Amino acid sequence: MTNYIFLSGVKLKAHIGVTEEERNKLQELKFDVTIELINKNPFEEDDLSVTIDYAAIEEIIRQETENSNFKLLESLGEKIITHIKSAFQIEQIELKISKNRIIESTDFVGVILKR
Repeated sequence: MTNYIFLSGVKLKAHIGVTEEERNKLQELKFDVTIELINKNPFEEDDLSVTIDYAAIEEIIRQETENSNFKLLESLGEKIITHIKSAFQIEQIELKISKNRIIESTDFVGVILKR
């Protein structure tokens, strides 16, 4: 048995990008995160202590994004994952970060990191 939590569509703004022009304006980023929990047991008790609070994950993503000055989504993603792994015991994490309309012919570009 495997248990996961996920957050989908977390939208935050950040100064991020390779070019100075990109970094000079706030850009909306979209985050999707899936975390495989250490707890492999059925959730027979209605107890937050046997899982991870979604709000705590969202707050880490928010803190790292608002305090960042990265050029690459990859670097921001690594920072977020490192923070989550230091705050919680987890089996695995998948983090997807999307950036809107950076290339004219695309809706989104982004990165998916699995650790």
